[in-house]
Amino acid sequence: MLSLSRRQFLAASSAAMVAGVAGAAEEAPLNVLFLMTDQHKFDVLGCMGNPLAKTPNLDRLASQGVLFTQAHSTVPYCSPTRAAIVTGRYPSTLGIFRNIEGKIDGKPDPIRLQEPAQTYLHRLQERGYACHHLGKWHVGNLSELSCYSDARNDAGQANTRTNTGRKTAGDAAISPQRENETLVGFTYLTPNSARCHEIWKDEPKRTRQDLSLIGRHRFTAEYQYESILADQCIELIRGHHAAGKPFSITYSVSPPHAFWVAPSPYYDWYNPADFRPAANASDMPEIYAGTQAYRLAKLFGPEGMAEYLRCYYAQVSMVDAYMGRILDELDRLGLAKRTLVIFTSDHGDMNGGHGLMDKTVDTCYEEIIRVPLIMRLPGVTKAGARTDVQADSTDLAPTILDLLGVKPLDQCHGRSLRPFLAGAPDDGRPAFVERADPSTKSCRRMVRTPEWKLILAGNANHQLFHLAADPGETRNLYADEQHAAIREQLRATLRAHMEEIGDPALAGSLKPYLG
Repeated sequence: MLSLSRRQFLAASSAAMVAGVAGAAEEAPLNVLFLMTDQHKFDVLGCMGNPLAKTPNLDRLASQGVLFTQAHSTVPYCSPTRAAIVTGRYPSTLGIFRNIEGKIDGKPDPIRLQEPAQTYLHRLQERGYACHHLGKWHVGNLSELSCYSDARNDAGQANTRTNTGRKTAGDAAISPQRENETLVGFTYLTPNSARCHEIWKDEPKRTRQDLSLIGRHRFTAEYQYESILADQCIELIRGHHAAGKPFSITYSVSPPHAFWVAPSPYYDWYNPADFRPAANASDMPEIYAGTQAYRLAKLFGPEGMAEYLRCYYAQVSMVDAYMGRILDELDRLGLAKRTLVIFTSDHGDMNGGHGLMDKTVDTCYEEIIRVPLIMRLPGVTKAGARTDVQADSTDLAPTILDLLGVKPLDQCHGRSLRPFLAGAPDDGRPAFVERADPSTKSCRRMVRTPEWKLILAGNANHQLFHLAADPGETRNLYADEQHAAIREQLRATLRAHMEEIGDPALAGSLKPYLG
């Protein structure tokens, strides 16, 4: 926890900077452009030192703003973290502990995000902002939140345009099939991927989404949904700029989430032979043998793993290009200097770490909890700066409101990252991650410091990793009495955090293990 003096320092620094930008905001309100991917591993970016990742536009954004090297999600899957991003609250306190369905037994999912829950968009809408969420939402029905005045168009327009555009273009929208490719639906598969798909499609323990569709997209880049969605985003920016209305627009895309299918030319930018096994690939714990991440990796083998990584990276390059068009439009309109741009993701992907594919593994490995995070606001962020502060999803809503000089949320667990955008040193705050129903044995709670990570599990598969000495998390030291002191210290820190936010897991399956 922060000491009082540190809290006072951060508050004073933030207040001073708010005064400066608030004055500018009186002349011209700041806009917000929130760029978001899904299942984007933290280091699949050129600006994170990845020599294979081709991400020139996001690298440019990082060179103009602040790159967070130790950002993480609150939950390593979609809906709970997305709820945390807009509310600033840990999802366990919202009752959102799993991915939200459209309907259950014919009725809307009861745990969906709905009012009276408050989001940062509600605050902005009160201040006259036009608020839009384009693309993937996955937290319920966008129309149920009053902060979105045009939710119907936001949610469906790009999908309609994509389908219409493909039909109208006909063969012009289709990439020709190549030798040795097998067409399955919208995907051209390599021989190995086609073989694995034939096996996996009859797998009784698989999700509804077919994770075995890994290959080249049948439709060209111009006719991808994410490209059409970028067009819609640009049109909204132009319209609100012309009307003189401040905006907060989220451009949210599914890639690099499954299906791992990428169009040319991005698919052809990468050679599967360039992808080497992860440093910890041989550490494939048998306790996860029943998970999809384990079974899928075993089925596809090294050749399939390389093709999956090729498609994953190609998807990242694809959305980087589309996001680049949006950023270019801000420049063209002269809006970049007064638009807060945030880029992040909701969680990561194993990418071959521990020999696993996808994210469906019941723990909190670095590969799935850490996410990319870049922020840019000229006059506040220092160009090309980096920070190691452990930012998380709950910090984004309070940061946005702070930077825009808008009233904070009534309930919020996150803190404004503004001091760190201006160069304040890391305050040492630990990172916390949740996952699964707190009443079940799948429940997990994690606390992480720069050196150590403790994961408590409802099924007693607890883990303690010394990240400083074992960044690949290959040696579980939980039962090692030599490290009992740090284990108990981390347990106490985790329990204090859970008590502070009112985590229901305190009375759930973790109760016997919290001390």
